[in-house]
Amino acid sequence: MRLFRTSLATLCIAFLGIGSGLAQGFEGVIEFTKTTGPVVTAYRYYVKGDFVRIEEVSSRGEVQGIMLVDTRDKTVTALSPERKLYMDVPNTRLPKEVEVQVQKTSDMKEIAGYKCEKWVVKGPKEDRQITYWVAADEFNFFRPLLETLNRKDETAMFFLEVKDNAGAFPLLGIEQKMDGGEVSRLEVWNVTKAVQKPALFEIPAGYNKFERN
Repeated sequence: MRLFRTSLATLCIAFLGIGSGLAQGFEGVIEFTKTTGPVVTAYRYYVKGDFVRIEEVSSRGEVQGIMLVDTRDKTVTALSPERKLYMDVPNTRLPKEVEVQVQKTSDMKEIAGYKCEKWVVKGPKEDRQITYWVAADEFNFFRPLLETLNRKDETAMFFLEVKDNAGAFPLLGIEQKMDGGEVSRLEVWNVTKAVQKPALFEIPAGYNKFERN
């Protein structure tokens, strides 16, 4: 049995601080799905200041894996609720350079109660085009989250290449090949603004550290 589910680690993808002094930044819960072919996986972001908790949720509503991200100290900790273990996740990957073409359009649509603007980012060398539907509501946690996770998937890398994206968050991201074939889709279905308890972003009592041999 694998200690931590790779789908969560890979996603942390997939789609997510702010300084503690930026009191007006988003605080609350964001719920979304990632669809890759026939596979649909549900996730939740809990956001408070510099901290983001990422949960992978089963179809039965059970939490299968957790990541605790500190965007100020640039640290990531994985939790295994089933085995009451935690593990520091090292991140020594060098950032990958990509060449992209960015088009911010005037097209708008409403998603999860937010008015979203369409951004199209193309990377011909990667054979990828990402269409983002972006909301701006002081989602200041998102860019630092992506930088901390340092993922190499195009959905994350392309977004970081967009200028003036501070405070923006894509409520829908569609990854396609340049010929139009869809590769994956990240879609937010619920956003709740609410004060979050600090304990959500801490390693729970009774968890032991997993040491790699």
